[in-house]
Amino acid sequence: MHVVSKRRERDTWAPRHRRIPCAARIARLTALWSIALLVSFSAILSQPVLAGPEVAPATYGYFDFPTCVRYALVHSETLIKNRLEIQIQSADLKDAHSEIFPTFEVQTRYYFARTRNYNDRTESNQKFSASLVMTNFNPMLALIKIKAKAILVDAATTTHQQKISEHIGNMAKLFYRISVLEKTIRAERQIAALLKNKVNYASTRKDQGDYDPIAARALVNNQRAQEIKIRGLENAMDQATRQLKIMMGYPPDFHLPLDTRDAANQILFGFNGSHITFADIQAGNLGLKVIAKREQFQSNMVSGAYLRLLPKPTVIFQDINNQVDASSGTTFGVGLDYTLWDGFRRVRDIKRQKLRASQIKIERSEVAQQLYDKFRALRSDIKLAAEKEGYAREQMNLAEASEERALSQYKSGMLTYDLYMDQGVAKVQARLGALNAVMERVNALIELATISGGLNRYNAGIQY
Repeated sequence: MHVVSKRRERDTWAPRHRRIPCAARIARLTALWSIALLVSFSAILSQPVLAGPEVAPATYGYFDFPTCVRYALVHSETLIKNRLEIQIQSADLKDAHSEIFPTFEVQTRYYFARTRNYNDRTESNQKFSASLVMTNFNPMLALIKIKAKAILVDAATTTHQQKISEHIGNMAKLFYRISVLEKTIRAERQIAALLKNKVNYASTRKDQGDYDPIAARALVNNQRAQEIKIRGLENAMDQATRQLKIMMGYPPDFHLPLDTRDAANQILFGFNGSHITFADIQAGNLGLKVIAKREQFQSNMVSGAYLRLLPKPTVIFQDINNQVDASSGTTFGVGLDYTLWDGFRRVRDIKRQKLRASQIKIERSEVAQQLYDKFRALRSDIKLAAEKEGYAREQMNLAEASEERALSQYKSGMLTYDLYMDQGVAKVQARLGALNAVMERVNALIELATISGGLNRYNAGIQY
């Protein structure tokens, strides 16, 4: 019995001795799990967004810039109006061609009462008469008119091409501006997401009593200002799209599915303007060509003014029957008409036409000077824009490097989360600066191509 009791004592003591360490081990594990959960929860609350927010990929339509140009050439009301002007001038040219031939008229009369010649036959005093008359014409003046109207048709055609060139240039600027606005809106939304992260961080720290309430309110107001800025950019893009629809002749209430990917290359097709000289601009500028056509027309008008000093040939043909004076028969004759005295109006008209020719010559010189000044300004703008673009690109690289350094400092605890977000905002703003610098250069190149004869000279996808 004594032995048994000792064994029972050992048996009951041994398990109790083994259970005590197990309970302590479980308690320690529970404490460790609690600490781990607290650390995880605090880490989740203050976890930064290490990269920019995810932006949904943009969807693109099928209206790239060459397609927009082709659509505008058919549907734009401005260009249609210019084409109608060419048709009007062509009709005037056909009228001038018709003046080279004589005009015949049939003149009919019915007399309710008339004088009678009782010495003639009775049938010569009938109440109805019909006559064939050829109106007087001047073939030499008709030739001058034909040449003048032909010059006007050429001038209208060149003017139409100039309007198309300017129209396409304005469309190109709008198209590229829409592309820049799309990228700007996406970048500003990234900034808005970063500011939202700062607001959440400040709100959490403020609840913990570790952040200035006024500074937290300022962050909320900055986020609100950013949202207002985005809405303003969206309104600007909608307005630019509406203007593009008007220039294209596109229905205003319909959606315009634009494809703005690589918009600069769609417009310029590699054109950089480095090989353009002022001689190229003088040879290709459509405005100078229109003025040259006007000079031709005015020279023709001077010739016409001199022609009026010469005798005018006259051809008479009449086949009359039963006139008021009871005359009938056929008349045919040729001759010359000359004005002896008109108060020197014809002489003054010669001087007037020469003065107008001098005005057009001065206008051509002024336009050429303006083009030269514009050419020099555009070359300077392109060079300056290239320097700005290089500076903005370097600023973007510096901002990216600063953001990477801020990330490492934040991970090491040397930088707070809000300051790290500030570096992210600065990086996106640097990208926007580079985007605007490129826009300045592209707009200057579009203007240079326009005054050099049009974008169609340098972009095979734009033909008219």
